[in-house]
Parts: sequence; structure tokens; C-alpha cells
Amino acid sequence: MIPDLTNASPETREWYALSEDIRTAAVELAGPLRPMTHIETLLAIGRAIAGERERDRWQPIETAPRDGTRILLRLSNGEVFSGWGTKEAGFQKFHADGTDIGWLNPRHWQPLPSPPSGGDE
Repeated sequence: MIPDLTNASPETREWYALSEDIRTAAVELAGPLRPMTHIETLLAIGRAIAGERERDRWQPIETAPRDGTRILLRLSNGEVFSGWGTKEAGFQKFHADGTDIGWLNPRHWQPLPSPPSGGDE
């Protein structure tokens, strides 16, 4: 529920302008809303940044989703493709731009980055 923001600070207005799922995720990271010391604020921001960096690291291919989710695939020679993984009769295959690249044996993966906000589509 969004409170009356008539006399709210710009920061409070900005907080409630965030979608509810983002506010919920922030509370899960930093704890419930309460007055914070400067160090607590910095720590909450630092944790959020660290979480984003961890998400963007290359991960072992064994942990890649095999449900058709589009991801980045890195081959042993360093080439990177956008693709997805599937399980077919117990064999794990990877596809890049419509081409089966399972035989190329990708070594690492990471989620696709978020698309840019604003601008022309």
C-alpha cells in the first residue's frame, strides 16, 4: 500500500515510484524500512551492487538452464553466442541463433543483460 505522499521527501516519493516487486526485493536485501545510519545505507547499496555483479559472472555450463531460456554461451575458444539449452533424450544441446551448437561444447554461461531502457525500439 502506498501512503499519502503529499508532504513526502523526494527520496520517499522515488521509493514509492519503484514497482512493488523492486521494493520487496530491496527490503529482502536490506531489511524492513526504518531510519538507517549512513553505514547501513552504504552497506545496503553495496550488497545490491555485489548481487548484480555475481549475477553477471560466467558460470559453469553444468549450471545453465536447459528449459529454453535465452542465455549467453562461451565456448572454450572464447567465442560468445546468444543461445539456449535443452535436454533431448538425456543429451544436453545448446543452440545459438537457431543453429544447434551442442557439439561445440560451451564451457560457461551467464544470463542475458537487461535491454537498454528508453530510446527507440
